[in-house]
Amino acid sequence: MDLKTFKLFAAGLLVVAGCAKPADFTITGKLTGAVNDTLTLEEIADKNLDQVSVILTDANGEFTYSDTAANPRLFLLRTQQKEYMMLMVLGGEKVNITAEKGKINETMNITGSPQSILIMELNRELIRASTKLDSLGAQYESMKGRGNDAEADTWIQTQFGRMIDEQHTFIRSFIGKHVGDPASLMALSHQIGQQPVLDPAKDFDLFEKVDDQLFKKYPESKLVKKMHNYVTAMRSQMRADQQRPQSPGIGSVAPDIQMIDPQGNLQKLSSLRGKIVLLDFWAGWCGPCRRENPNLVAAYKKYHDKGFEIFQVSLDKTKADWEAAIKQDGLNWIHVSDLKFWSSPVARQYGVESIPANFLLDKDGKIIAGNLRGAALEAELDKVLR
Repeated sequence: MDLKTFKLFAAGLLVVAGCAKPADFTITGKLTGAVNDTLTLEEIADKNLDQVSVILTDANGEFTYSDTAANPRLFLLRTQQKEYMMLMVLGGEKVNITAEKGKINETMNITGSPQSILIMELNRELIRASTKLDSLGAQYESMKGRGNDAEADTWIQTQFGRMIDEQHTFIRSFIGKHVGDPASLMALSHQIGQQPVLDPAKDFDLFEKVDDQLFKKYPESKLVKKMHNYVTAMRSQMRADQQRPQSPGIGSVAPDIQMIDPQGNLQKLSSLRGKIVLLDFWAGWCGPCRRENPNLVAAYKKYHDKGFEIFQVSLDKTKADWEAAIKQDGLNWIHVSDLKFWSSPVARQYGVESIPANFLLDKDGKIIAGNLRGAALEAELDKVLR
């Protein structure tokens, strides 16, 4: 997870409005079971939900609303029971909605608004994944209730990682099919359990493709402009990163690290000469790091007695968060941190721009491999610890 790049994207993607000449649109619908009911239409604008109108249904549960839209406008239509329908409307559209009160997610049907239909597809996938996540959470609590805390922690991290991978595949496929549709902006910000599915650095090709298509179609849209500005800034940052001094490469001696462990003791990377060492950069707040930790635990148990050690550098900001993650994940090796987050001089010295990141060192302290994960780490350890 590249936190620095994610900050750029997270700061206000969903801004709507524009300068082009507006065109009328109409939303009509029938909500079965909502006789003489009250619906609230809200617009997602910047960081807020702005109330646009209160809509009353008639004796048949039918309703209508008309307005203008120069650009895609993103709405939430809420019932008094806190159910909602998300709509992305373009000028000139005649949108029709049918649904059953109390079962909106299962029964909603939309016509006349292609972008709303695509957002409904995204929302239903989100609901499916959230339901599965709730089920996994219940199983996790059951395992902990039987006293299997360490096993439960490893299991839930593995299962959540698989879910993120599944959603990543789904979102990449969705955007591939609908790259020219404004609904793809919603796909770029898709999250599961508050964990972003896409990494803005690793998946930058998707952000570029969406920007390229939408900026041509909707150059006056503030929503699209926001994405365009983000992509432009990201591209500049990535070029600057390429011009920075390179991190220590394969065959070079790893620069020494002298930092404090959680007990306040000074730990030196150079003191581990004679052992095969994995120098690993991570943080308690980093989801991908936490999902990789069970693989490190398995490798440590298998190879520690053969001369394998882990020297883990945390980019956490607080000692409490750092220590809690160590305990929860069962990480019984050397830990150090200066608690300076991305400002850590050691992270800059090693050219670490995203985590998890690691370097495998031989017995002389030379770097022999980098960014090994799971089976790849064990395969390398099998070779060097024969």
